[in-house]
Amino acid sequence: MLQNLRLLAASSRLANAGRPFHRGAGVWEACAVAEPVPATPRAPAVFRTSETDPGQHSELHEGLHYSISARDLKTIFPHGFTRRFQQQIKTFNETCVMIRKPALELLSYLKSANYSHPAIRYVVYGQRGCGKTLTLCNAVHYCARQDWLILHIPDAYLWVKQCKELMPSSYNKARFDQPLEASVWLKNFKITNERFLNKKQVKTQRKYIWSKREATEEGRPLAEVVEQGLTRVKNASDVVGVLFKELKAQCRSDTYRMLVAIDGVNALWGPSTMKKEDRSQVLAAELTLVHNLRKLVNNDWAGGAVLTTLTQTGALGSAKLSYMPHELLRKDGFDVMDPFVPVEVMDYSAKEFESCYQYYIDRKWIQHEKALAAEGKKELIFLCNYNPGIFNRICNPL
Repeated sequence: MLQNLRLLAASSRLANAGRPFHRGAGVWEACAVAEPVPATPRAPAVFRTSETDPGQHSELHEGLHYSISARDLKTIFPHGFTRRFQQQIKTFNETCVMIRKPALELLSYLKSANYSHPAIRYVVYGQRGCGKTLTLCNAVHYCARQDWLILHIPDAYLWVKQCKELMPSSYNKARFDQPLEASVWLKNFKITNERFLNKKQVKTQRKYIWSKREATEEGRPLAEVVEQGLTRVKNASDVVGVLFKELKAQCRSDTYRMLVAIDGVNALWGPSTMKKEDRSQVLAAELTLVHNLRKLVNNDWAGGAVLTTLTQTGALGSAKLSYMPHELLRKDGFDVMDPFVPVEVMDYSAKEFESCYQYYIDRKWIQHEKALAAEGKKELIFLCNYNPGIFNRICNPL
């Protein structure tokens, strides 16, 4: 019997090798197969916010994407987004804009400004592809949702190059009209601001004679002035000038607040590509549209704000210039715009890049298995160096 007990103790030690404190039942534990511990699922990436009103955005929303409704896209942005971003909207079947620090800074200025004082001018600047246009559009969306009247020039460089038709001005022989460009802009302006054009308190303050047979009498709704430019395209450039003049004069706290948003304002003081009949160059100041737009950026009016961006993309004679305001505006432009509030747009931060990366994955814009891995993401960062525009382009084939 003593011998049997010794054999049992020996078998227990073998079964519990390395586990000296387990005896008896440990024999059966050693024989059982251990069940694998289930892996903890990874938390889903957060790159969106459900808050669609820009006025409610704060630092808590920084780096997140918010959606612009189809209705706002149609009425507020009949123009304004870049061609590449318009293609992205069609591809992703939605309009999403990232809430970035420069946009939040700009909105904080607009919220706290005193609009009984002369209009404050803001200049958004930064390197190519860093997101200046979307920062501008974010502020335009905010002002439109706050029921501001919006004067949006989506690309001022279109007014100094690639003109489809150039003709001498009927109002001032020293200037040149661009009727087709003016009529296109008037059409989009009407879509965005139609609710203001028929207001009883927004009327013409003087009589305007367009031809021997046509005139707009004093006290008529501004909608009639806009229709004149749409139905008589020859008068469209002069109509734009009248519209700018009337809106500046009537912008008050009891009528409306007005946002003048110009993408690529440095075009107003740069060269043009247009030629006169004698093949000499047409100066930007000789264009009726540019002449009137220059007067609009003067802060000799109150009740609104002037929001502009500086661009090197498509800018004539700016290839070798720095992206800083004093170089892109040149001396004449800088003297006109000074003083202004500068707002610099930088490349993505690490947080913003991660948000954009996850958004592209969610929209199936990034599908390649190597781009989804950690090493692939590092390679994307190396290639784009956190620049939003470059990152978007290199993801095209992925």
